[in-house]
Amino acid sequence: MGKFALILIAGGIVTFGISNFRMNEILNDASRSSYSYYNSNVAKNIANSVAHMLLSRVADSTTYRATTSVPVSNIFNGSASYKVKDTTLDGKDYILIDVIAKAGTQTKKVKVFANQVNGGFIPPTVKAAISTNNKVSTLGTLNVDGRDHDKNGNLISNSGTLGIWSTNTISQSGSSDIGGTVSGVDKAPAKPASAGVISANQTYSGGYPNSPDSILGGAAKGFPAGKLKQIAQSGYNGSQYTTNPAWLTYPLKSVTYVELPSGGIWNSSNIDGSGILIIHNSTGDAVIKNENLGTFRGLIIADDIIHIHTTIIGAIISLTPSPSGGNSIGNGSGDVLFSRQAIIDGIGEVVTEEKFGFASHRLNIAHWFD
Repeated sequence: MGKFALILIAGGIVTFGISNFRMNEILNDASRSSYSYYNSNVAKNIANSVAHMLLSRVADSTTYRATTSVPVSNIFNGSASYKVKDTTLDGKDYILIDVIAKAGTQTKKVKVFANQVNGGFIPPTVKAAISTNNKVSTLGTLNVDGRDHDKNGNLISNSGTLGIWSTNTISQSGSSDIGGTVSGVDKAPAKPASAGVISANQTYSGGYPNSPDSILGGAAKGFPAGKLKQIAQSGYNGSQYTTNPAWLTYPLKSVTYVELPSGGIWNSSNIDGSGILIIHNSTGDAVIKNENLGTFRGLIIADDIIHIHTTIIGAIISLTPSPSGGNSIGNGSGDVLFSRQAIIDGIGEVVTEEKFGFASHRLNIAHWFD
């Protein structure tokens, strides 16, 4: 074998060795890169999974917070730690969910800015503390106050509505007081009522709604015909449906739907609870009379409501154009205190769509950084 051949063989061996070494380096680099990429994805998945679980926990219990780091071990072959605290961003209040996850040598962080969203709203049909499609009179010492209140009946200044709104006449008799808010200015309940807090002989644009679902805005608001009755019959979130008020359990919650027979009267009623209370039938003449017991917070929708003798915080809407009981909405001691918060929260107990979490609360995800 000649020297040239030996040189070629030696060169080939060296080249192969160099190539093999380089190939091993490439394979090792690829392995390390693949392992790193794998761990990076695992860490990212852990962080996002923990954030999702925490969102559900906060939605289930909106007061839950963890201001110091909480460890999570043995999750998807990695680990994590998190904080849940109140914060502000761009001048807005949020619940911050801050997660740090580890897998192998890789670390990933997730920050979620969320705020609680109540599904409730104020229906446009709520024209006043009491809105009716009929003649209405106040007697006794009934107090109707359209000024805004919180759920405990405490006054919230200059943000209320009218005392009474009606498509027919309104009369104020006895020692009854009526107040409200006119053009952003509170008018304390008085007799006679201050100018502007009563609005009689009004026309409802498009025709006055004649069913509970239409009062809440109908299909456009997620309440097609029969929806409220369906929710009540399902028992959702404590809702109740009955044809006999004696079968109700207390406190009332979410949708309480009392469907009386034609001309039926729920007399000497206990209305203690919250949500939406409906007294209605297909003939539009279901009556709730002598509301003597309990405090109700939310929205009452009744074909016919007379003789309020207890406290209602929220609003009342009456459907019938032909009321009973001499058109007397109240003839003794009672209070109807308008409350935006009570109405919004009451309807919020009913909204079933678009929740994030296990309970009746919803969270709005404003920002998700990972």
